[in-house]
Amino acid sequence: MKTWKYRLAVIGVAMCLVCMLAETSFAQLTDKQQSLAEITELYVFVQDLTEDAKRAGLAKKQIQNDVKAKLKQMGIRALSEEESRSAAGSPSFYVNISAHKRKEAPAFVFHVDIGILQEVSLVRKPSIRTMSITWNKGRIGHCPARAFAETIRVAVGYLMDRFSEDYRAANPKPKETD
Repeated sequence: MKTWKYRLAVIGVAMCLVCMLAETSFAQLTDKQQSLAEITELYVFVQDLTEDAKRAGLAKKQIQNDVKAKLKQMGIRALSEEESRSAAGSPSFYVNISAHKRKEAPAFVFHVDIGILQEVSLVRKPSIRTMSITWNKGRIGHCPARAFAETIRVAVGYLMDRFSEDYRAANPKPKETD
């Protein structure tokens, strides 16, 4: 009889520890990661590209399709611009590619920035709401002009993987029960 009570007590303590660890693991996330919690849909916006970037083979539509495919893989639905206006917080995923073609060499210097833009409210006065970047990552680099389009797509993919990691940390999949 004592063994049975002891086992129940151990199981109870273990369950409490599991619950506490689940709560503290979310608390250990950065503010940026926590801002991704419960996002299930996003509008994808790719900033306009420079003429040099277009001539080097980079296409805005291709970047947008790459991002949408990765979001779909993650279980995030891509919204139209119209749908995003009525979504809670109007969350948008943006991609900004700044590229400068070097004059002295057939090469590009670039900066790729991705992020989440969503409606937030001020703590001191919650009735004041504004759009703000709540999560972002960037990458800078240089590459030969002939490899520019592919290099940018790889950089966007790398940043999307970082987004996926932070998104999964803030939105862990529920464990399946037997």
